[in-house]
Amino acid sequence: MQAAAYARYSTEHQTDSSIAYQMRKIEEYCDAHGITVSARYADEAMSGTNTQRPAFQSLCRDAAQRKFDAVVIYDISRGSRDVSDWFSFRKQMALLHIQVISVEDHIGDILNPADYLTELITVGLGQHHVLTSRQKSMDSIATKAKTGQFLGGTPNFGYTIDENGRYVIQPAEAEVVRTIYQMYAAGKSYGEILDTIGEVRGRRGKVMGKNSLHYLLRNERYIGVYSWCKYHHKIMGKYAGNIPNENAVRIEDSIPAIIDKDTWEAVQMRMNDKKQRACNKAKRNYLLSGLIECTECGASYVGHTSTNKRGYSTRYYCCGNKYRNHTCHAKNINAEELEAFVVQNLKHYLANVDFSQMAQQIADEINGATADLKAERKELADIIFQLNNGTKAILKGIDYPELQEEMFRLRVRKSELEDMIQRGAEHNPVSVEKLVQLFQNAMERLDTDTKQVCKSMVKIYAHSNGDCDLEVGVHINGCGSQI
Repeated sequence: MQAAAYARYSTEHQTDSSIAYQMRKIEEYCDAHGITVSARYADEAMSGTNTQRPAFQSLCRDAAQRKFDAVVIYDISRGSRDVSDWFSFRKQMALLHIQVISVEDHIGDILNPADYLTELITVGLGQHHVLTSRQKSMDSIATKAKTGQFLGGTPNFGYTIDENGRYVIQPAEAEVVRTIYQMYAAGKSYGEILDTIGEVRGRRGKVMGKNSLHYLLRNERYIGVYSWCKYHHKIMGKYAGNIPNENAVRIEDSIPAIIDKDTWEAVQMRMNDKKQRACNKAKRNYLLSGLIECTECGASYVGHTSTNKRGYSTRYYCCGNKYRNHTCHAKNINAEELEAFVVQNLKHYLANVDFSQMAQQIADEINGATADLKAERKELADIIFQLNNGTKAILKGIDYPELQEEMFRLRVRKSELEDMIQRGAEHNPVSVEKLVQLFQNAMERLDTDTKQVCKSMVKIYAHSNGDCDLEVGVHINGCGSQI
């Protein structure tokens, strides 16, 4: 019997030695029972209340390909501490006729009432342990929160934390905060504020942009209000939206204030009025939103509308980094002209191209990956390593355009390789006939569903000089021809 070994640890009290111990016990069990371990998977510092773990997901994908006959774990809690997730996994493996084995726990047939009950109790106790530990931890944190103490993470811009866990005003940053509030209260726009404060970097090393200003202007801490856990964002490790927390803590005058309450009220009144006006404004349609890439900084272009004093509006596309934080200097592109150009050329291209020949070229490129995918897997591992190093550098405050551009390129290539490896693992070659049908459907829907056709087929590159010297490509899974 060929088996996959899976190990996991989750808390700061465990280390990678926990993985080694689990793997050793699994190996000993398999040796004693004549089982060959053909694959090993391990998730480090990953919670058992959520199945979105890289190695666990990889295990499930390989199981679907029947790469092994059994999955061996040290105990049920290593697989999952959530009852529903555990039995969903068990059902998935049962449908694939893959046996699940635990070194420490009895796992029988889930269709057998006695075995099912035993297993249910075991995994239920694991979930009970998680809930109990979480409750104790939350109670302890809540006690500290009610005293207004800093509870970890990154302090807000404008503050530092002293040795007693208390907020202390950072003078230079506080002055920037006051400038932002005063200018906004006086009717200045986000763009004017950003031009005034310059390239100020926030706590995570990124240059402040329009999104940063929005959250900064809504933060009650700047008027001395301490709040904790306003919302429940996750339930048992899974995102649940913003659910109001009935046990939230809110203490006024607990933090040294940077902004006076009159300025705060003026700012909130203007923001609420602006929000209302935005809700009442008719939503503009941008055909190519998210499809234009700035080659100067790698950001996506976003759609915006400007209105002059006479009330005439102009739609245009603007580099996302230029709009948010003024760190890019690419020129804006007139939306009417660009959209007309793209649609006209796309129609011309689809009307004159040989669908069969193009589909065959694309299929040959996609299906032509190396049979064992060794080269692709090695390149993917190298890219993941480079991305991790780049992320560490950015977190340390090392951030420059060339790094962002390279990170963008690596992320795109990573996605391409993952798709390629997934397709190769599934042994599901791309069909030339289906590609031809795809192009024919796109041709038929171009006038009635223009935005969706463009979204699925078009990628636009705006050159760093900002001119409308554009490359428009028709792409299928990253492969395509240039117009």
